[in-house]
Amino acid sequence: MTPSFPHTICCNEHGFYCVPDEFAQKVVPGVLAKGQVYEPRTLNLLRRKAGSGDVVSGGAFVGDFFPALASGLADGAVLWSFEPHPLSFAAAQHTIALNGLDNVRLANVAVGDSRGVLPLEIYDHARQLPAAAASRLVAKGGGEGYVDVEVTRIDDLVPAERRVSILHLDIEGFEQKALTGAARLIRDNAPLIVLEAPTPRRAALYLDQLQAMVPEHGYVLGGALEANSFYVPTA
Repeated sequence: MTPSFPHTICCNEHGFYCVPDEFAQKVVPGVLAKGQVYEPRTLNLLRRKAGSGDVVSGGAFVGDFFPALASGLADGAVLWSFEPHPLSFAAAQHTIALNGLDNVRLANVAVGDSRGVLPLEIYDHARQLPAAAASRLVAKGGGEGYVDVEVTRIDDLVPAERRVSILHLDIEGFEQKALTGAARLIRDNAPLIVLEAPTPRRAALYLDQLQAMVPEHGYVLGGALEANSFYVPTA
């Protein structure tokens, strides 16, 4: 089914992507429009480390990671993702359809440490542009440029019986709450954890949290790649 919003179909070596025209000036759409791959080294590492397990990766934005990750999964494994922004979610759904991905489960939610509803900033008032992939949850507020979205825990999104090998989060500073909401998944699976961490201080905060949450897994900082930090279980 053709999306109801103005859009462009882009492609690269991994597949096809639905990009809303409203987002055309943003970083990821610009990369896709050139036929290139966003964060290619991170993506390739995730594909190599997925093994036989499921992957949790979000926020989805327009599904720019979906074709590469989904095609790299083992038989029976699932890619779990989420995207609270209504337009991004619709675009990601069409990306799934364009590539015929039957092993992707996409939810129209944000993730945090508890269930509820929070305002999502979908318009960057300072730059007078749609926020797109930089949409972020706020503790309070709302009004013009915001939309209320459902928030859930990753532990409620991914069934307990699934075996997860990678947890990958890029959610505009909400990673700490999302990790708290994934405590059961992390405890039961000891996945490789990949988090957007633009500064060493942020990377250290996440490491402290993981070591306090699940000391039995012996998480260490395994390095940084393309503004992402990698946390490896060693125990």
